Amino acid sequence: MNKVSKAALYLYDRNVIKEICARHGLSQEDAMRSFLFSKTYRMLCDERYAMTDFSYPAIFDIWESETVTGDPRNSAYIRED
Repeated sequence: MNKVSKAALYLYDRNVIKEICARHGLSQEDAMRSFLFSKTYRMLCDERYAMTDFSYPAIFDIWESETVTGDPRNSAYIRED
């Protein structure tokens, strides 16, 4: 697995976690845990998925789709409808 740079991940982490806190009312620690242990985050870390082509609001949407449906691939950003 080719990994995305730590600098790029830091920017996504910071912004997506902030958005999770704001929209879902989670503490920063809970939001961080939820995001960092998600399938969305594993996909973001793997260059093969090219998730860094998405903005952080898109990554938040993908994470949110995962929390609702159980699969990040159900997001409008990833689905092939």
